[in-house]
Amino acid sequence: MSEPDPAVRRFWILQAARFGAVLMVLAGAAIIGQLINVPQPVGYILLVLGAAEFFIVPMMLSKAWKSD
Repeated sequence: MSEPDPAVRRFWILQAARFGAVLMVLAGAAIIGQLINVPQPVGYILLVLGAAEFFIVPMMLSKAWKSD
């Protein structure tokens, strides 16, 4: 049996990273909107970190994979 294509594995890793970032943004928005009873500064932090993760982490991963 042949080994699976590494591109497929990398694709799913990128999608999982993006999905986690979107969940972080949604949690931050829910906290800011007071749907979750947590201090609002935590919501702003989650919102900013999630947005940054959504755009930066996939670029960092692809650069690391290109160097292999």
